[in-house]
This record gives sequence, structure tokens and C-alpha cells, in this order.
Amino acid sequence: MASGSKSKRLIEPIPLTLGYALSQLRPLHGLLPDRIRYRLPLSWNLEMLSTFLRHRRDRFYIDVATELDDPPSLAPRISTDPAYALSEAQIAAFYRDGYLGPFTLLPRAQMQEQARRLWALWSAPSTTYPPGTYTYVGDTTASTRDDEMSNEEYVTRFLNARDKHLQDRGLLELFAHPGIVDRIGQLLGPDLLLWRTQFFPKYAGMGGTGWHQASSYLNETMRVATLSPPDLRALFQLTVWVAIDDSTLDNGCLRVVRGTHRRILPMALDDYDPITHGDNKSDRFGTMVMRPHDPLPEDDVVDLPMEAGQFVIFSERVMHGSRPNITPGTDRLAVNGRFITPQTKIHNPWVLGDGGLDIAYGRIKGLRLDRWRAVLVRGEDPHGRTPGRIVPLDELRSQLDDV
Repeated sequence: MASGSKSKRLIEPIPLTLGYALSQLRPLHGLLPDRIRYRLPLSWNLEMLSTFLRHRRDRFYIDVATELDDPPSLAPRISTDPAYALSEAQIAAFYRDGYLGPFTLLPRAQMQEQARRLWALWSAPSTTYPPGTYTYVGDTTASTRDDEMSNEEYVTRFLNARDKHLQDRGLLELFAHPGIVDRIGQLLGPDLLLWRTQFFPKYAGMGGTGWHQASSYLNETMRVATLSPPDLRALFQLTVWVAIDDSTLDNGCLRVVRGTHRRILPMALDDYDPITHGDNKSDRFGTMVMRPHDPLPEDDVVDLPMEAGQFVIFSERVMHGSRPNITPGTDRLAVNGRFITPQTKIHNPWVLGDGGLDIAYGRIKGLRLDRWRAVLVRGEDPHGRTPGRIVPLDELRSQLDDV
């Protein structure tokens, strides 16, 4: 931990060890009150626990330790318009590298015409997570730099930027475009849920986003994963990252480390302190400072500059981040959409509010997900893994048209 930092240890070892032992006694869980079950590290495995106990913050998994298996076949999983067809060679490249693209979604001029509206949408108050209905409970130390956000500002802005497709027809249509949905379907299959969108502004002078990877989004509670697929080792989630403005090497483009999607890697991490870490922002990820425990192969780092209207498909399992914006006075905006198979369960009951607990989620207390829905953008939901929380695309379109 950096000298002078007042941050508290992210997870205490003794409660974690006891909680892990109790989490393995699943037949007894029905006898426990929700407030106890919620605190159990139900998504942890033995590799994660042993790594944490041996190394603490120097070697720590922020997602469930797992590997990605090869698919039974490299053939596209759906038939589609030839304009969006992926070859077996492209699918093989995705499984080798962890990403595909860039592809063109909209002509550059057409996306530039939408940019002002999308900038306004990103900053508009969320109707899914209305400001004032939740409370930030993390560190409130103010930043000493004009170009760097405090943790509180970072978290509240980040939440406000999430899931705006549930309140805006234009953003919804962007991620329902067949150029996106049909390409994703060739990798994940005919049935697709859009479960989250997120705006990513990068203002002039903002630092880069540190390397990170995810599979089941354990880092959102560090106890129970946000996504629970039937098989963690199979591909079940993909992200589409869309450039709203030109995204360049200088203004903070997306970057990945090809091949790292095959295994979730341990990280070294600390709580981000705006004073202690303010002059070295390259490893910041939200309210954390983290970096891969082992050096990443520099030859496998791929920068992904894009023109406005282009997009990249990647698995969140691949180590990814963004460059700093070193341009004078030039901001850029991007937005991503995250897709999963309907067999995947989304959120745990306590986060959804079913247990009636007043819990802290991602350093936010009182967050309610009663307005959140996953959108069935393609095919069917034959499994009903998140009952009452899935809305068909045409139904959401109708709801937004009526607003």
C-alpha cells in the first residue's frame, strides 16, 4: 500500500476465510438469514482464496478465476445477411485474440450528427438510477487536480452513465442494429440479451483507464458475481464498444492485450487516493488502482483507434483499458453495450432488492434496480433465468415511444 494512504483493506482475511468455509456448506444456506448469506463469498473458489491469503493486495482476483474453453466448432452460430457475416477465420481470430474489429456501424458523418445528442444523453439525469435515491459510502477525499475526479464523483457519474438505453430510443436502436446483433449472434448464438450499456467520456487531460478484465463481474460486490452462466468456461458474454467521436491514440482510445482472455489473471490493487495517486493515474480503475501482478507481454498490446461510427467486439475477459487523453481541449465519447446468452442469470436477489436488505453495492448504498431490465434483442428467452426482469425489444420500443 502506498505510504500515507488511509484506505482500509478491501477484504479482511479472517471473515473471508470463515465466510468461504460456510459458503461451501450449501445445504445449510436455507437456514441462514439473508443478511448472513449476502456476506458469504458464494462466487469465490479455492484458487482465489489461497491466492488472497498468501499475497493479499499484491496478488488478488477481482473476478472469478477461470479459463475460457475453445468452442465445439468455429462455424457461425447463426445465418445472417452477408454484409454482417463472420468467416470461420474471423471467429478463430476472436478466440485467439479476444476481440474483433473495428467494424463500421454508421458512416462517420452520420455518427457525428448524433454526437451532440449522445453527449447530452450521457450527462442527463438517469431515470433508471435517479440521482438522490442512493448514497455514496466510499472515500470522500477531494482531488487536488482539476483534471481528475474524486472517487465520489467518479462513482456517481459512472452510475449515471449506465443503462441509458432504457430511457432513450436512439441509443436502444444503436445496439439493436443488425450490424451489431447479428455479429454477436454468430459468436454467442441466436438468443441475446442486452443487459447493460455504459457511456465512457474522456475529457482533455484525463488519465488512462488501467488494465482490467472481467467475466462474471464479481468486482461489483466482491462476494456474489453479477452474472451466473451455466458454464463459466464457455463464452457467454460479449461487449461492443462504439466510438461516438473519433477515438485516437492521443485522445484516449481503447486498448487490449490480445490472448489474455483465455484466463482471468490476478491483479495487484489498492484503493485509489486522489492525493497519493493523483500524479500517477495510468493504473486507475474507478475507485481502485490496480495492475496485473505479472508483466503483460508488450508485443501483445493492441491500440484500437476508431473513427466515429466504428465499433469493436471483445470479451470482457481480455485485459483492456484506455490511453490517457493528452490532447489540449479535445474530448471524446464512446459507449458500450454488453450482451449475454439468456441462460445467464443476472444480478443476485439481494442486489435486485428481493431480500429487503439495505446493502452497499459498488460503494453505493440504497441503490434500487427496480427500473432495470435486460432487453431481449434477438431470439427468445427459453430459460427464464431472470423472471420479470427481461423485456422484449419491441415492447421497450413501444414504452419509449409513449414517453
